[in-house]
Amino acid sequence: MKKSLLLFISYLVFTCSSIAQSSMYLPMMIKNDDGSTESYDIQKGDKLVYQVKAGTNEYDFIITINGESENGIDFNYEMTNSSNTKGHVLLSYKAKNEATHYVNYFRGGELNLMDACTVWLSGKNFSDMPDKKTTMTIDAGEPETFYRPEKDEVTPVVKIKGQDKKIDAFMINNAADGTGNKTMWINGISSNSLIVKMDLGWTIVLKEIR
Repeated sequence: MKKSLLLFISYLVFTCSSIAQSSMYLPMMIKNDDGSTESYDIQKGDKLVYQVKAGTNEYDFIITINGESENGIDFNYEMTNSSNTKGHVLLSYKAKNEATHYVNYFRGGELNLMDACTVWLSGKNFSDMPDKKTTMTIDAGEPETFYRPEKDEVTPVVKIKGQDKKIDAFMINNAADGTGNKTMWINGISSNSLIVKMDLGWTIVLKEIR
């Protein structure tokens, strides 16, 4: 019941923020050891550092938040892979709010996402969560159903500005009981439905916000 109420409140926040998009509001939901909660608002200039593991390759994927505009969320990215891949992404509000297709492969250069989401779970998919399931298309795959299993609460530890913090997040999986081969962990507030962890046969995990 508590989690459902949080999702309902978060959805109201999402609705309001969709109407007034003039300022950036990307809070990370933090759960303290004493049971209390707090938040950290991601700011312009913050770097989100993800660890990627794909086969024998392991490297960091670093997102630098440039801010928001009337067009969407703007960020640069760089990878510490052998190619030192770099690029720039504009994620439109339409895509962030309505898309059910996701792009996870970045090859460098400019990318304007008008009908596909990335890094964040879209508002459409997030708003389906009280129903415990939603349909998503990952990269070039077929549409498939992701479920919010009964035991869905996860608290990954992320270093935020030098301090370890437990993120109050939830899990979705491509099997109703949570045992499928594709998993995402989502920050538990709709206005910043950041993907904290993703396992699609390769993994990407948020480890730090600098």
